[in-house]
Amino acid sequence: MPIIIKSYMNKHINFEDNIFILNVKVRMIHDLLLLETDPELFLKKTIEDIDFLDDTLGLLLDDLIENTHLIERNELFDNLSHLERQFSDVLTFFLTSSGNISAVRFPALREKAVFLRTHSLTRKKTIDNMRNQMAGVILEPLVSSTELSELLKDY
Repeated sequence: MPIIIKSYMNKHINFEDNIFILNVKVRMIHDLLLLETDPELFLKKTIEDIDFLDDTLGLLLDDLIENTHLIERNELFDNLSHLERQFSDVLTFFLTSSGNISAVRFPALREKAVFLRTHSLTRKKTIDNMRNQMAGVILEPLVSSTELSELLKDY
C-alpha cells in the first residue's frame, strides 16, 4: 500500500506544472506500452507509475475542488479532464493490447487495471459535474467598483 504524505496541503499547489508533469508521465507510459520493452525490466516500474498517477490524479482533483477561489479554475478542470481521459485511454490500451507489457500478456494485472480505469472514469465524471456546475456560476469581482474607485482616486 502506498504511503501518501499530506503535509503539502498548507503550501501553494502549482496545478499547471503538476498537470503538465503528469501529462508527460502518461505519454511516457503510453509510449512504453507501444514499444517491445522487456517486462523483466519495466513491468514493475510501469505498474508503480500507473498507481502513482491514479493516486496523484485523485489528490489533485480533491485539491482543485477545495480551492474554490482559483481564478483559472475552469481551465484547470478542463486540463485535468483532458489528462484523465488520456490516463483512461492508456489503461484501456494496457487492457486490450497484446504488447510485452499488457494485461493480455499478464492476466493477473487485468483486475487491477479495470479497477484503476473505473477510478479514472469516476474522477472524469466528477470533473465533468464540477465543470457543469461552474458553467452557470457568475464569478463575483474580487474588488467591488466602490473599492476600485477608492483605490484609484489618487491616480
